[in-house]
Amino acid sequence: MAIMYTGGAGRMGTVIRAGLEGNYSDVRLLVKSPGTGLLEGETEFVGDLADLDLLTKVCSDVDTVVHLGGIADERSFPEILENNIVGTYNLFEAARRAKVRRVIFASSNHAMGFYPSDTKIDNEVLPRPDSYYGVSKVFGETLGRLYHDKWGLEVVSLRIGSFREAPGEARQLSTWLSHRDAISLVQRAIDAPDLGYQIVYGVSANTRGFWENEDGMKALDWRPLDNAESWADQFAGQTPPAYQGGGYVDPDYTGGLW
Repeated sequence: MAIMYTGGAGRMGTVIRAGLEGNYSDVRLLVKSPGTGLLEGETEFVGDLADLDLLTKVCSDVDTVVHLGGIADERSFPEILENNIVGTYNLFEAARRAKVRRVIFASSNHAMGFYPSDTKIDNEVLPRPDSYYGVSKVFGETLGRLYHDKWGLEVVSLRIGSFREAPGEARQLSTWLSHRDAISLVQRAIDAPDLGYQIVYGVSANTRGFWENEDGMKALDWRPLDNAESWADQFAGQTPPAYQGGGYVDPDYTGGLW
């Protein structure tokens, strides 16, 4: 099976690739500059999401694309537009042209960040993005729905929580996604058969979780193993945020929390 990563040299991509090393014989990386430390079976392609022709070439004979590329935090709208909206369109269009079977889209919990923290939500409620970044993730999910319905592309949108080695604040007791759970989540999104279109929250089995994730986990046959509650004592003095997006809902927020 041939797998392609965008953003494979980034913070999350580096962990996922290492965790899945050796699982797939042909792994292609789209990187902005050469010199990525390649792992077993990997090949590097230098370029970016602005180059539709290159994307289509790299996607040739690929079964599954793992789209982690783009800006992973809040930025100005022009930056988000170029990298996360136009770039995501180019990726889906390249996948369609190259007859890729499945795209795994790294969405974000910030597509839903304006829901109150005391409200449990599932993957059926309307988006409530907390930032331009969150808007770009709603766009990607919706674009994936179009490409599935119109052209038959299988799409899995993973609403990634707080991807870190350990929770770093009170909010992340609800949103934490451990490295181990992230690796198994992406592996199941690649390997699970006949997924059609799915939205799944990328979150560990946190006692204080915001999201009802049963349908998505069942579709992937995936179960997270870690729980942020092990770190709860470290944040006993912190007040949980009013909204699920935490600081992203601040009108003056410009980035830096991830």
